Amino acid sequence: MFNEFKINRIAVPTDFSDTANVAIDHAVDIAKRFDAELFLLHVLETGAYQGIFAPSKKTEYDELENAQQKLQEEAYLLERKTGLNVSQEVVSGRIYEEIVNATTERKTDLIVMGTHGVSGWAEFFVGSNAFKVVTQSPCPVLSIQGNASKAECENIILPIDGTPETRQKVRFAAAMAKKFGSTIHIASLISDDDSNVRFEFEKKVAQIVEYLDREEISHTETVLSGSNLATMTMNFAESKHGNLIVMMTEQ
Repeated sequence: MFNEFKINRIAVPTDFSDTANVAIDHAVDIAKRFDAELFLLHVLETGAYQGIFAPSKKTEYDELENAQQKLQEEAYLLERKTGLNVSQEVVSGRIYEEIVNATTERKTDLIVMGTHGVSGWAEFFVGSNAFKVVTQSPCPVLSIQGNASKAECENIILPIDGTPETRQKVRFAAAMAKKFGSTIHIASLISDDDSNVRFEFEKKVAQIVEYLDREEISHTETVLSGSNLATMTMNFAESKHGNLIVMMTEQ
């Protein structure tokens, strides 16, 4: 039912900010654990998407050239420092579209990105563009806060709701737990007291618990009832000192 999730290539969109560097550090740690390669990506938003304040063609060319040189140097230094295989690419266009396109073409298994950036990336990380990447990405997206300096993952929060898609994320959570030695804390989110609904829900959770037992992954299971699933999940994550919350886009 749950196939093993493998990570062979990790993409890291970067705007060269401090938060992006924190995301790179996390990506390096994950890449070492999974024996994966890194792909650094910088998107230069072109004038067509910047409105009346768009730079001149010459300025765009200079920015592209500078970004290419900077990213090449960063990839080279990172490769020497970590021993990982690091590739890089600078592309022009709309940020979220180019990230989705590049990661699809490269067949990446995971995108690791910071939650805040600089210049045009600020809207990407905190606005609708971030949502578009998460919903359109062909692979899981791991978002890293700027203050998450330690690459630790002791406690993984796994919210399970009544949607059919909710179990699709279990194998990713399991793969991370194995590599980090984590405990998975299952949050069974119930918003409907109908007995038939609850029976089907409990059967679904039982299958997940059985899988984690078979894989010898440490886990707990808590039932949470209420209407606000987001608040319930956040409060639960805080009570368990969660380092990672694994959610489907529907959640």
